[in-house]
Amino acid sequence: MGAGENSMIYFAILFATIAAAQDAGERVTVPFSDPSRPKIVKGSLINACFTVEGYDGKEVVLEAKGSGGHRLPRGVEGMKRIDSNGFGLTLEEENNTVRIHGPATGSTNVMVRVPRDVALNLQCVNGGQLKVTGVSGDLELSNTNGNVSATNVSGSVLAHSLNGKVVVSLDRITADKPMSFSTLNGDIDVTLPAGTRATLRLKSDNGEIFTDFEMRLNPTASQPTVDETRGKSGRYRGKMEKAMVGSINGGGPDMTFKTLNGNIFVHQRK
Repeated sequence: MGAGENSMIYFAILFATIAAAQDAGERVTVPFSDPSRPKIVKGSLINACFTVEGYDGKEVVLEAKGSGGHRLPRGVEGMKRIDSNGFGLTLEEENNTVRIHGPATGSTNVMVRVPRDVALNLQCVNGGQLKVTGVSGDLELSNTNGNVSATNVSGSVLAHSLNGKVVVSLDRITADKPMSFSTLNGDIDVTLPAGTRATLRLKSDNGEIFTDFEMRLNPTASQPTVDETRGKSGRYRGKMEKAMVGSINGGGPDMTFKTLNGNIFVHQRK
């Protein structure tokens, strides 16, 4: 068998489209091309979101079912809703990457079980909470209108919400990688292992910052900046950023914590 034929076998795209009645729900299992190699799961949903759990298996298992409780729009009294016969979700596997996408509705619960050692890149827009637990890998999590929660995870995390809280609890971290936790409207609550070595960059425009780590502050980081370019107005402008920089356990890779309207909590895992 030639190299080209091998490539066709190992890098073929596996399509698995969910097509079952919403009340019954559906389960789809997708294997990786080579479970011994690094694995990644990517997903993007507009009107639904993900609940992801790590498990001691080698495949991605997706379960979707209607959550019920639809809110009916005005003007439909006496009418019947006609539902489609499927959730419209698609899974594709290629080169050890599983992609999940589709026009899932807000009445759909999307539950995904993944091998614990996968990397995740997940995005949601209008579908409630993005929740991950029990995964060890590089996590990139983004939710526009909802909370982001990652608990009992290990590795590195980039977590962002526009309108929601960001709650992350790390059992172990990748020592040489920076991390970021941000939101526009909401608290940031992060728990790190006690021995974490990092440089923390923290900013809350309309909130407060709390930690139980012994943090050594960098006094120059919060010094006012001055714009000496007066321009036509002749004004001399100074600005004091409401931010602080400090090191824990001697310092290390940057960890950024940023919210506009909310508090920041950095906990030490006991």
